[in-house]
Amino acid sequence: MGGTLTYYENKQRELLETIISHLPLDNSSITANTRSLFGLLRSVIILNASEKCRTILEKKIGSQLEKATLDDLLIPSYSYLNETLYDIDVVERLLGHFVENASVSSSSLTVVGKLIDGVLGEVASDGNLKPEKFYKLARSLPYQARLYDDGLYTAIDIYLKAHPWILEGEKEKICSVMDCRKLTLEGCTHAAQNERLPLRAVIQVLFLEQLQLRQAISGTLLTAVTEEDDGGETAGEGEVVDFGRWEKTVRENQVLRLDMDTMRTRVYQLERECLYLKKVISKIDKVSMSEAKDGTRKWSMSKKLGCKFSTRVCDSHEATMIDRRSRRFST
Repeated sequence: MGGTLTYYENKQRELLETIISHLPLDNSSITANTRSLFGLLRSVIILNASEKCRTILEKKIGSQLEKATLDDLLIPSYSYLNETLYDIDVVERLLGHFVENASVSSSSLTVVGKLIDGVLGEVASDGNLKPEKFYKLARSLPYQARLYDDGLYTAIDIYLKAHPWILEGEKEKICSVMDCRKLTLEGCTHAAQNERLPLRAVIQVLFLEQLQLRQAISGTLLTAVTEEDDGGETAGEGEVVDFGRWEKTVRENQVLRLDMDTMRTRVYQLERECLYLKKVISKIDKVSMSEAKDGTRKWSMSKKLGCKFSTRVCDSHEATMIDRRSRRFST
């Protein structure tokens, strides 16, 4: 019975290889559905078809990878040799064929970027997924494919939560794929309070969050001063001012001041956190240098982190023009 089953499997494999060998690579020459191609790919893996047959099919799918869905890319590991739940190697090869295509548009690249981040988020909870495997798949996506790194950050957070036993160096390597400058304000806020991230990543996020808050405060102040100056010139010229519009402007300015106070409070908090981290790093440096022998083991935590701190990262303690002008509405 087993011999008969093997005979039919061989026939099916031969038939499948014949069909795929006649499959043109030109997208304009075939109207095959992407889901159908992924179905053929699963059959190729199950029947252990030839490598040539699999390569032809993977190149065909890779050339139109932007049409795939997340379910298509989550291919189960049919081989006992793979420890992971999903076949990560297939996704890497498909992505490689897609990137090799010189005619890839920026919009298609962005779509594929979201797909790969989705795959990373799904496979991150797999306890058997090695750090190097996760890092390699995340790194294989071109930099310009991600407009924002929030999806990648979510996948990294899931992986670190599911793999708390990995070494600190492996955590830093995984987090190095993420560009903190491409995180949204919500992403920065979450990452700054994430205890699972390594210290280096948290410091970078805190620093960038401070810069974003400083830019937001500067832009808010500039807008408020411009509006008030325009209002003063209009009133001085004796033009007719609509009372309802003026009242609305006053309310908006009051709300603006409240938002500024909130952001200023947040900046104060971030400054205190940065000063505390600086003191901790200084203590570590002093202890390490005292334990060094003849200068052979001297090292600096701040150099290792690759981040320099100033005593006052954000000059938020200076009086602003809006505070002086606020007296106009109180009189």
